[in-house]
Amino acid sequence: MKRSGRGPALAALPCLVALAADAALFVMTRRQLPDRMATHFRLDGTADGFTGRGVFMATSGLLLAGVAAIMAVLVSRAAHRSGWILVTAYAVAGLMGSLFVSVQLVNHDAHGDASTVRLSPWHLAFAVVVAAVCAGAGLLLARTLPSRGPHSPAADHARLGLADGELAAWARATGSRPLGALGLALTAAALALLPFTGPAAATPLLVGGLPCLCFARLYVTVGRQGLTVTPGRLPWPRIRLPLESMTGASHRHVDALGDFGGWGYRIRPGASGVILRSGPTLVVRRAGGREFAVTVDDPATAAALLNTLIARREAH
Repeated sequence: MKRSGRGPALAALPCLVALAADAALFVMTRRQLPDRMATHFRLDGTADGFTGRGVFMATSGLLLAGVAAIMAVLVSRAAHRSGWILVTAYAVAGLMGSLFVSVQLVNHDAHGDASTVRLSPWHLAFAVVVAAVCAGAGLLLARTLPSRGPHSPAADHARLGLADGELAAWARATGSRPLGALGLALTAAALALLPFTGPAAATPLLVGGLPCLCFARLYVTVGRQGLTVTPGRLPWPRIRLPLESMTGASHRHVDALGDFGGWGYRIRPGASGVILRSGPTLVVRRAGGREFAVTVDDPATAAALLNTLIARREAH
């Protein structure tokens, strides 16, 4: 299906608008800014980092332009409705743009001495409000984008030739080596630091590393109970979709970043799923119209078995 060029343009637009506003304010008032601006602040709002005003403008401009490019690429690669990308793009643009403008405004009152500059909590609160409003605008615009994605009617209706009373089940293990490697690295670093730094530094690493190890390998099962996804080393959390909650199943290729924005348990408009990699994916259509996806080898057989079991259940 031909992809619309509106999506990438809409995704890049908010960052470009923020960049234009930031640059316009800088051009109009740069003579009121100190040569070295306060650009980093402590939790109490006092300045503890300083940057030349030209460097500040170049850095903020590159950041906004970079985010615009990244969001445009994500939308262009997305195979399905990319509303979540637009919401993210507008929220990030609103937050970054507001903060960059606030930094300029508080530096206007420095009178040449940036050490007295203070960024109050109200500036941060205002940036969050602007981000929320922009996210809402992105959500409204997302509804104007066409749903676009690979769809295979044949795969939707494929079934297995089971005789009456014949039972069948399907199971596969799926995993992510990068996620396992990350978990192993974080856990090893925590254990190495524990004797020297105590739990202060080791605990955050363990909190990040152990879940990565646990969820780097999953087991996917299809049978009379429906679809079940369990972590490889733990009995919980378990995702189970009973047959009565499904209307059909299919399989297709999924781009983890383009379609779901990353890896892990993902939620986007109209769908959720366990995405550990890009590649073949089992997609279940639920009774409410939403989809659930899980990346796994041989999803065609799993989808055909689910369609057979769903039809058998409806017939009885």
